[in-house]
Amino acid sequence: MEYLTYDERSVLTMLMTESWATPSSIAKKLGVSRQLIWYTLKRLREAGVLGPPMLYIRPDHAGLYYAFFQSATRISQDAVLKFETLEGVHIFALPFKSEEELRSLKERYGRPWFVPGLKPKPLTELQRRTLKLFLKNPLVSSTELARELDIPRTKARRLVSWARRNTNFTYRVNLSRAGITALAVKTRAPLGAYATRKFFRCFAYAAGFYAVAFPDLGTAAEFVEKLKTADHKAKIHVIINYELQPPLL
Repeated sequence: MEYLTYDERSVLTMLMTESWATPSSIAKKLGVSRQLIWYTLKRLREAGVLGPPMLYIRPDHAGLYYAFFQSATRISQDAVLKFETLEGVHIFALPFKSEEELRSLKERYGRPWFVPGLKPKPLTELQRRTLKLFLKNPLVSSTELARELDIPRTKARRLVSWARRNTNFTYRVNLSRAGITALAVKTRAPLGAYATRKFFRCFAYAAGFYAVAFPDLGTAAEFVEKLKTADHKAKIHVIINYELQPPLL
């Protein structure tokens, strides 16, 4: 496939940075027709640049604790999210159920960092069934949910709203082929105008961890320069691959 245009890279970064972005919302932001966006997405899928959808569910909403790790060791077990970086650093989040499990993770991957105040939340049976349906079809409508769960539409709408607040729907993008610059950032400085560049919501804001994506290298370089000025201790890594995986429900 030839090099992507700026507009094509913009479409891909919107899919990455805007949870639940749709062809209609992307078309509206870019000022083009929905048909053009549909065609662009079809072409990118056929070229192998745009991959399948991935869904992230907050582990605490599956009754689990979780911690983030940064390690030179490639993770060999399931993580709810993971980044592989150009520098050989692996950043990932692992769920755990007990202090014993956490000690084992520390021995293997080093010192973790946590989202402050995180506590597992028990799921109701309807919430659990809703999340399982989301795993099968992230775009399930309240009408479909009401029919599947045999509940009133008003209750289904509330459940869909709850699920979307606590899950993240995004796509796998081949970053190198797309020409997109994605960065993993550990900082206490606010992102300011770059907050809209956050590369899916990984629910680690309180821990000072973000991932951001840009359709061009110039904007990414500008971001790095401003961030380093605001926080000279900021840690920045170039992401070359990423994966989201929901915890077991």
